[in-house]
Amino acid sequence: MATSFEAARAMTLTALTAFATESARVEGLWLQGSLARGDADEFSDIDAYLAVRDADFDAAWSDRADLLERLGGALVWSDATTPGLKATHVLMKNGARLDLFYEPASTAPDPPRPAVRPLVDKTGVVARLRLGWQAPAPEVGRILQTIIRMTRQGATWPLRVLGRELWPTLAMMELDLINAQLAQLMAVRHDPANFYRGAFSAALCLTDAERDRVAGLTNDALRALAARDRAALKDVHLRVLDALVDAGRAACAALGVDYPISNVGEREARALVEREWPE
Repeated sequence: MATSFEAARAMTLTALTAFATESARVEGLWLQGSLARGDADEFSDIDAYLAVRDADFDAAWSDRADLLERLGGALVWSDATTPGLKATHVLMKNGARLDLFYEPASTAPDPPRPAVRPLVDKTGVVARLRLGWQAPAPEVGRILQTIIRMTRQGATWPLRVLGRELWPTLAMMELDLINAQLAQLMAVRHDPANFYRGAFSAALCLTDAERDRVAGLTNDALRALAARDRAALKDVHLRVLDALVDAGRAACAALGVDYPISNVGEREARALVEREWPE
């Protein structure tokens, strides 16, 4: 039996497909993301793309609020903030999550794409879409090098936050280290394209052993934070640092870039945390 999320998603997709079929402005409709790759689950959202006739593009974009009403109505929606990107991010009234992208039909076939699931193709525009996009491993590697450096140069933040007794802030930052940064490094080792996946789905890209390591660190951190046990949290944090180094080295090796911190630098950064941890 479909969950309420699946039912809402199917309802929204049916309405969107009907709109694209009937609208003279729309030449094509397709899906990308997990629904196109085939690895979606019942909680996956919709990444939908409309190819709009060039002459009607501005009018179609201006009418996006009306379209959302036709699809069942939105609880909340917002436009994408990336310059030049015409997209709306929507929470539908039925609970479906929809990211709806608008592209001029004349240029839609130009950029390469990772995976596509056609829904409506009136003029062949969807059939002309270029597949075969590959994540730029060297670029992802350079970004990861910067992230690793930034994380390590901020190595004293838990000492400062804990010294100020800011436990909620400490909890937020520690859990982010584990479930965002560590999980991302682990995921990127398997595929550079995982760098571009949302933080909420990074864990889906991990092996069982990696997922267990993330879950174990998370559970230990939660217990230490709930008890406000400084010694236990110190132990967890040092283990998180070790895991970040392991995963960072593996990710850099997989991407063909140098790990940006020397062995000596890593040892000294870790020793600083261990030595200065507030008791």
